[in-house]
Amino acid sequence: MSPRDLINIGIFGALYLVTIGVFTLFEFLGPVMTLLTSAVSIVAAGVPFMLFLTRVRHAGMVTVLAVIVNGFMLLIGSPPIGLVIGVVAAVIAEALLYAGRYRSRKMSVLAYAVFSTWFAGLFMPMLYAREEFLSSPYMESMGEEYTRQLDDLLSPAVLIAFDVSTLVFGVIGGLLGVRLLDKHFRKAGLV
Repeated sequence: MSPRDLINIGIFGALYLVTIGVFTLFEFLGPVMTLLTSAVSIVAAGVPFMLFLTRVRHAGMVTVLAVIVNGFMLLIGSPPIGLVIGVVAAVIAEALLYAGRYRSRKMSVLAYAVFSTWFAGLFMPMLYAREEFLSSPYMESMGEEYTRQLDDLLSPAVLIAFDVSTLVFGVIGGLLGVRLLDKHFRKAGLV
């Protein structure tokens, strides 16, 4: 991996995080908004991810991006399982990209869908350490009312549905990214 590759990873990692951050700013409105903004974030972040894939030339670049994204999320209070899920998902995404020789649109869309499953790690502790997660410093910062509403909302069935939906929204985001690449970025000479 060259210094130029690392610069591209840093630039697109920042774009990806900013895209997610813009939408998740509204999570303070309530737990339902947290789930909705997560879904919208996955779709919107498909655009910078697909732009990033036009720069990927070597194995490992998507995994490094996942470490940066999930490492940042860990720093701002996400559970450690998110980093583990993010890295495993990135390795699978890399395998899909390799199978498509890093140029297949279908494999790129699937790779983004798998990459997006790191969002499942945000609430994964609600399945195995619910009380500990709800009393974490991050949840305390969201307020008692928010935490109570989140506890009521996220039943195991809702959590599993959310986890599965990350794949669906990832496909939608990947398709949106490919569409915008063709419609705007290629014509502008950016890819």
